Amino acid sequence: MMSKYLKLVITFAIVAAIGVQLYSNTKPKINVIAINTGQDGISDKPYHLALISDLHIKTSPNAINDLSDLWSDVISKRPDVIMLAGDYIDNGGNNDAIAKIRHQISDILGSSGEIPVVAILGNHDHWSNGELWRQHLSNKGIIVLENQVSVLDDVGICIRGLGDAFTNNFKYVEFPPDCAGLLKLSLTHDPAAAFHPKVEGLIFAGHTHCGQISIPWYGGMYVPTTAPREAHCGMYEDDKIQLFVSSGVGTSVLPFRFNAQAEWDFITLTY
Repeated sequence: MMSKYLKLVITFAIVAAIGVQLYSNTKPKINVIAINTGQDGISDKPYHLALISDLHIKTSPNAINDLSDLWSDVISKRPDVIMLAGDYIDNGGNNDAIAKIRHQISDILGSSGEIPVVAILGNHDHWSNGELWRQHLSNKGIIVLENQVSVLDDVGICIRGLGDAFTNNFKYVEFPPDCAGLLKLSLTHDPAAAFHPKVEGLIFAGHTHCGQISIPWYGGMYVPTTAPREAHCGMYEDDKIQLFVSSGVGTSVLPFRFNAQAEWDFITLTY
């Protein structure tokens, strides 16, 4: 029979391993991926995109410092475009602390030099006054899209920003004629928007945190989206869409992650 001491050692080792997993999974890493878009004749060179989703910044100085460090890492990679997929804040409401951190977050995300930054809003941003988020981010030179399309002629990309389906802010919009011959991609928060019957092409989303607490061979215990389970994390493809769902950077409700690494994504698009 196994001795009590050995049982205690094994139990401690298991608890310690889980603790390390919970801690390390909350430290954002860069996720480097390549996607073949199938959009022929667009460009002779690949595009490099940075995707940052679900920051869930807490109202604390340490959180702002961490964001500043993360942003420096993103800028150092010199992507062609930076895409922000929503949920910049972890709190709802509209108190003084949120007003202050809204300014601080906008200041950091607006400091990208010549790299264009395109943003959409997530559910937490709508819950903490979406109009103020649009104003503050826009004032810092960030292109904020809510069921709109931005034509980035200098880069050769059309980005369609679709409203957050989780908060019923999604409205389908077409790409305008100005996008002919340019790379077309869509950005949204909740991946459920990608499954609107008219949506086609390449879409980037966040919101799910890849489950945040993800059980091996099962997936996330609770994922707040109507998107199918296969589209809760990473790359999903069918005959209409290519959907990439980011794991995201922050946490929500629970301050840890399990089997769902915090990440921002550096994406190379080929044809």
